[in-house]
Amino acid sequence: MRILQVASGNFFSTYGGGQVYVKNIVDEMIRQHCSLVVFSFLNNLDVIKKKDYKGIDLYEIGNIEKEELQQLIQTIQPDIIHAHSQKALMCTIGQALHIPVIVTSHHGGIVCPAGTLLNFKDEICNVSVSHTNCLPCVLRNVRSGKYWYPFMKQLSMEQYISLGEKLQAKPFIPFITPIGQSALYINCKQKEWQSIVEGCTRMIAPCHAIKEAMIRNGLDEKKIIVIPHGIPLPSNVSSLSFIGNECVKFFYVGRICYVKGIHVLLQAFNSLQQDNVELHLIGGAGNKGERRYMAQLQRKYKKDSRIIWHGKVEPEQVFDEIKNLHVLVLPSICLEIFGLNISEALAMGKSVLATRCGGAEMQIENGVNGWLVEPNDAKALKAKMEDIINDVSIIPSMEMSGRKSVISIEEHCKILVNLYKESKL
Repeated sequence: MRILQVASGNFFSTYGGGQVYVKNIVDEMIRQHCSLVVFSFLNNLDVIKKKDYKGIDLYEIGNIEKEELQQLIQTIQPDIIHAHSQKALMCTIGQALHIPVIVTSHHGGIVCPAGTLLNFKDEICNVSVSHTNCLPCVLRNVRSGKYWYPFMKQLSMEQYISLGEKLQAKPFIPFITPIGQSALYINCKQKEWQSIVEGCTRMIAPCHAIKEAMIRNGLDEKKIIVIPHGIPLPSNVSSLSFIGNECVKFFYVGRICYVKGIHVLLQAFNSLQQDNVELHLIGGAGNKGERRYMAQLQRKYKKDSRIIWHGKVEPEQVFDEIKNLHVLVLPSICLEIFGLNISEALAMGKSVLATRCGGAEMQIENGVNGWLVEPNDAKALKAKMEDIINDVSIIPSMEMSGRKSVISIEEHCKILVNLYKESKL
């Protein structure tokens, strides 16, 4: 069986968990001797470049026409397409070529025009996509957009879409163009999602929360299968010793961005009165907005010497980076599809304090291998950290429970291959 893996953008990027995950499954499938081809999409190319990656064909694909891409897939003749990006396009091509298409939902942006299923009130979204529901969230993501919302909502959806189409034909104008095209963007996202709904053979939901969001937006429940992600397990795990009066070291691993709730975590941690505690932030920013956000937080909390910024580390270095730390904190305020950082921490015998953000509930059993609090609640986060500091004996006691809940990348890939075989029938 020949498998086409469509990577999340640049195959070699480690910007987000989805990209790390795809590289992990490709590496493992190569190890399991699967017949594999990889597509990697790059914005700075206008051609297709074929490379060798560990003995398989990897195609770096630039800004090409759909027909050229379809012709390439027809030449490759895969038995199955697993789309991690370009999902609507792959579903359309799969239908045309009669090739089954498996889609994995890596983030809320698969249905959400604003990208994260976080509404304008900083709450996890629980409504279906529509012009009325989504306009305030989309405008909020545009600089100065929230100030325009009272005026733009007066336009009918048809008028607003027409305005966006007219702006497409004109040179880009900062602020004006993105604000004027917001309704058009919502409309395009709805059409894209409809292509996925109609064209995918199976949809992989890494957690029940994103499954419910996709069903709410029209995907047939029979097409969805919930499969939690797997990770490469650490080769060496040492048991935690009794912490006693030592410094309790909380840590975060991941992107430094607003939807991850880093501002909520820092507010909660900064209000702790204890001195025998540290917060280690492992990760970096990937774009201008995230860099601005990180700089603001670093300035605001620069006087708190208990906060240590490590910067970004490569995925293969994460286990070594966290081995001497104690409790992972995942403060996400958006819908998290899974949380590879949770799996990595649990695999290392670390307990996890997370918000009820969707993916966390798939891995954390409250009071057994970690703790769950409501998202965007700095007081609840602070209170739970204080409980942990005041009774550090509960940290090592959760060690084995956490490790047992982690799925290895080897087992995960076997599940995927079985799904491919079923979908091919």
